[in-house]
Amino acid sequence: MPEKEEWINIGISLTVPKNKTGELEKLLTPYADELGWKIFSVDESEENSQIAIAPKSGRISPQELKEKLNKIAGVSFGILKDIVHLGDREKALKNYMQGFIITSAILPKTKKEVFFLGHTLGFLWFNYEVSKRIALEQADKELALAIFFNTTAEDELRDFFAKKKPEENDAEIKSKLETLYAFKLD
Repeated sequence: MPEKEEWINIGISLTVPKNKTGELEKLLTPYADELGWKIFSVDESEENSQIAIAPKSGRISPQELKEKLNKIAGVSFGILKDIVHLGDREKALKNYMQGFIITSAILPKTKKEVFFLGHTLGFLWFNYEVSKRIALEQADKELALAIFFNTTAEDELRDFFAKKKPEENDAEIKSKLETLYAFKLD
């Protein structure tokens, strides 16, 4: 069942100077506790660390995402408002950005290329394999639309390419997406 399987990678991530890692982890603890998630930190460079709040496995099921998306996004916004903008809701709203990204990877075992779609809402990010989203759309379209902003993967990609500034490799990426997933992106 694609709706109960944990295949959506998810977390709330911030980058901070290494000397502030411990302090920020303490500030983030109530937010992590509210979600029942863990705090992880990784050295990003000599100067910075990345701190993430995520489920222990790093993944969530579509059904759980539907049930908790508002709460998770609210926690992400709360961190931006309370910690970054010191309680200033208006400043936080001005800086609360939403994004979308396409990435690909070659699977080590099969050498097959797969594509991932990713979304950001403030500090919240989540991504997943396109094939998993398509399977969910086929199994439970209502659930898929509820958690993926009321659009199908194909429509979201078509809209993405129509709105973005053209780049050299766009035609190649679109062609691969159309071939792999039977999309029509023009």
